[in-house]
Amino acid sequence: MIIIGCMQANISYAQIDAYLKSVKEHTIQSKSLSEVRDYWVGLPRNYDTSKQYPVIYVLDAEWHFDLILAIVNDYSALKIIPQHIIVGVPNVEWEFKRGIDLTFSHTEIEFDGEIMDSTLYNSTNSGGGLYFFEYLNNELINDVDQKYATNDHNVLVGHSYGGYFGSYILPMAHKFSAFQIYDPSIWYSDGEVIKNIVEKLPADYKTDFFISYQLDPDFHASKIKDLIEVMGAYPNIKLVSKAYPEETRESLYVFSFLQGIKSIYTKSEDDLAE
Repeated sequence: MIIIGCMQANISYAQIDAYLKSVKEHTIQSKSLSEVRDYWVGLPRNYDTSKQYPVIYVLDAEWHFDLILAIVNDYSALKIIPQHIIVGVPNVEWEFKRGIDLTFSHTEIEFDGEIMDSTLYNSTNSGGGLYFFEYLNNELINDVDQKYATNDHNVLVGHSYGGYFGSYILPMAHKFSAFQIYDPSIWYSDGEVIKNIVEKLPADYKTDFFISYQLDPDFHASKIKDLIEVMGAYPNIKLVSKAYPEETRESLYVFSFLQGIKSIYTKSEDDLAE
């Protein structure tokens, strides 16, 4: 019995070790950002280069990469979703650079609707989103596609500022097939994301779009509801929205991903009617 117990323990540790070794670290000298950027890749169990896999790109990876990798591996083992390659996109000096990378302007309004000093948001803390988009879309995705067996189905997961970023880039020439947008900062610049979509997103635009939110404060939630209403007018967008009134800005993330990633692989009512 003791021998069997030791063997089982060794097998368990071997499985954990194999799981940890499935995460690869890479570095890119980004021309778009004029700096060195790291990214992390989590491979599916029994990764096979003769196959091709969809890819999930996780913004704010230092907080969410491990969580998403674990959930996707479990969900795929249970045949709830296909296997995916997970790419973590960590921030550089997140206290300062995160706001620069994930926003496209300098807001004069806060999440609760309060008008701010016009100099509070400036080039030192915001407005560099276009350069980060070019890095993500043209450099990072290309590097991942060259190194791994991908199938061009790319999912972007963004929370808060990351959700604002993911919504803002919809009209751009991007390489994402689906968007997971959690409690996005649509309040930023008084809802400029909505204006950008209304003015620039083609009427026949097609994508999978999951958006979640909590209800505090009212101004923040109202802007997200406005975005959901606008997105619902696009007939080719598979839109799924979910409010989490009992959750906070931080706690809704795990619930959002659990539901959101399944929504991509669940047929809509229109699909079922065909």
